[in-house]
Amino acid sequence: MDFNLTNKVVIITGAGSGIGYASAKAFLAEGAIVIGVDINPDALNELHALGQIIPMKVDMTDQIQVTKLTDDVVKEFNRIDVLFNNAGIAGSRSGFLNITDEEWLTTLNLNVLGYVRASRAIIPYMLKQGKGVLLHTASEAGRMPNAKLPDYSVSKAAVTMLSKTIANEFTARGVRSNVLSPGFIRTAIYDKAGGLADVLARQYGVDRETALQRYVEAQKIPVGRLGKPEEVAYLALYLASDLANFISGANFTMDGGITPVVY
Repeated sequence: MDFNLTNKVVIITGAGSGIGYASAKAFLAEGAIVIGVDINPDALNELHALGQIIPMKVDMTDQIQVTKLTDDVVKEFNRIDVLFNNAGIAGSRSGFLNITDEEWLTTLNLNVLGYVRASRAIIPYMLKQGKGVLLHTASEAGRMPNAKLPDYSVSKAAVTMLSKTIANEFTARGVRSNVLSPGFIRTAIYDKAGGLADVLARQYGVDRETALQRYVEAQKIPVGRLGKPEEVAYLALYLASDLANFISGANFTMDGGITPVVY
């Protein structure tokens, strides 16, 4: 399917790995110009053969850096068509009572305020264009809170309301805003050294792949496997395209069917 994204200027935060990296590849394959933003964007250099990728090192907790990013992109391309707010962190916790103020602030500063900063900087340019798309990565944890990720879960619930707030104010002026809420997607949290796959392998006394399959069975994921980052990226392509012009203020769950509550 042609999403008609050729030469569209797309900013993706957290593009150096996982869903952001897969999305950068997907948008490049559709002919978009991708500004790949990350605190460590080196991995994006591998994508130059796929199209026009511009890796940029930006700390999304710093408003000055975010504003400069926006100004630089507009100066170079005279427009921003899509902002994909995706950068985030998730720290494993032992429980709600053991999370410090500093840990709360660290999580919210990137996972929520990072999205606020980027949106606040870029929306005025989209309004001048009369058109633009904002996408935001939340999580199934924003609906079904994870006991090991209380601050992360709260931050992702806030993202859904942020998007709805933006959609309510700006959709009538041509700027759409939607949320992608993935869950159980096989990213670095599973596969990095010492990650969940290694933890589960030790726990079950089996190899990593067998351990992950047991994990899927234990979690009772209806589709019977973990999701792939590119599967989230495909939805991002659709929502960024004119095919989705009637969709704004929505939240799309992508978790293999595990979340039992829809709202």
